[in-house]
Amino acid sequence: MWLFELVYFFYFFLRLRLEVSLYSKEDYRNLVTYRARKLAKRYNMKIYVHGKPQPGFLAANHTSYLDPIVVQAIKTGGAVSKIEVKDYLLFGPIADKVGMLWVKRENSKSRTGAIQQLNQWDAVNDPLWIFPEGTTSTYGNLDPFKMGVFKAAENTGHMIQPLVFCYDNPLVDWGRTGKEKDLFSSIIDFYKDNIRTNVYCFWMKPMKVGPGQAQKVADELHRKMLIYIRRFEKVRNE
Repeated sequence: MWLFELVYFFYFFLRLRLEVSLYSKEDYRNLVTYRARKLAKRYNMKIYVHGKPQPGFLAANHTSYLDPIVVQAIKTGGAVSKIEVKDYLLFGPIADKVGMLWVKRENSKSRTGAIQQLNQWDAVNDPLWIFPEGTTSTYGNLDPFKMGVFKAAENTGHMIQPLVFCYDNPLVDWGRTGKEKDLFSSIIDFYKDNIRTNVYCFWMKPMKVGPGQAQKVADELHRKMLIYIRRFEKVRNE
């Protein structure tokens, strides 16, 4: 049975891949959101959303391999991502169509180029998801934030619209076994072990970044996000 569901998962993305050329960017984004919600429903993953987002850069914590599906189900938009994803067989072309800002993390020139694009990004009319940690972290922790999006918010005047994810099943957390896991191994485990989870999403109060305040706002947001995460983790572990 789990093999059938795994095949369906890849069919889901294959279908999206084949539809890339059939839609405009906006229509394709709406299609991705619709399909992401259907996929979540298929696996009984209820997405509870508290609050409403305001226009601006969409900044979220990054704890699970399910995060990309959840963010697209909540609000369609592009995202900042490591360039390696572009080479993924099915995911790369889909991500390109949705609208990705690619960055090669270990390349300073690439990081500088990504920051320049952020400074020109119209986050009000073209939503962009950013995981300011720049990587995934184990649940209950929050790695230090990279400053790119905060500097861009300072330069452009766009707000930072934060979102916190909290999953009620620790089996979907990155690093839950203490070992590094790749995306495809995690997906196989999800189906093989029949893992199910709900996710609680909290839209936090938007944050304005004034002149010279990028570091201050980043530190404040990190502190506030960590409060949400640790409160939920405490309840989840009881």
